[in-house]
Amino acid sequence: MIDDLKKLYLRFNYTDENGFIFNAPTLKEGEHLSIGFDNKRKEFNIHFTNDTINEPGVKRRDFIFVISVFRFFLFLKRFEVFYNQSILNLIFKSKTNLGKLKKHKFILNTITTSEEAEGKIIYQKRKGKGRPWKFREDFDLTLIADNFKYIDEVDLSNNSFYLAYKLKSNNLALQGILYKFENLNGLYFIPIKKYNRFTKHMAIAMYNYFNAYPTEETLPFRQLMYERLKHPYLDKEEAKRLQS
Repeated sequence: MIDDLKKLYLRFNYTDENGFIFNAPTLKEGEHLSIGFDNKRKEFNIHFTNDTINEPGVKRRDFIFVISVFRFFLFLKRFEVFYNQSILNLIFKSKTNLGKLKKHKFILNTITTSEEAEGKIIYQKRKGKGRPWKFREDFDLTLIADNFKYIDEVDLSNNSFYLAYKLKSNNLALQGILYKFENLNGLYFIPIKKYNRFTKHMAIAMYNYFNAYPTEETLPFRQLMYERLKHPYLDKEEAKRLQS
């Protein structure tokens, strides 16, 4: 398991001439996913790359989503208002207090707020071409275990978020996401079921938008989204809406 974990990576490259590309591995051996903005072609795209193909002229990339720069930024502009309002409603309705969280005996993952622990586990290339993110080959697994702490042992940082767990049958079960905002002067806890519903509704809104302005270049992506969003994640009424 640890050997598989160390193989994971994320990479981000950007130049003014070419634009940006973000690479990440998939669950399929010898394949990675890329999300890119091509500054020369003036388009945004998502594609899979077969890393086992090295022969010149042989197709390695499978594009599932291609959209012009104009249509992409138009989508972002229209979607931004809806998303911001939705996420603010979700957060503001989730305000809580430290006493209530302690009663639930939540266990927090503090790696994201510990620069020392993060630096020992994750390698980030900060200079030169690209910015790869990957697990260090020699990291100690106990560093991860040591950063799971009961909430009454954690000094919660301002403007931070934590994954909250509970110990059930000797396993850590994810319960939700905890935010602390300095400007809002409070703690906000979003249960994982509520957060999953939120992300599902955002995905449905995105699907509906691209389905309302269909193109051949976005068809594979829309088909993939539909397969991911249909039963059992949607009820019958929602499924009918997606098909219409």
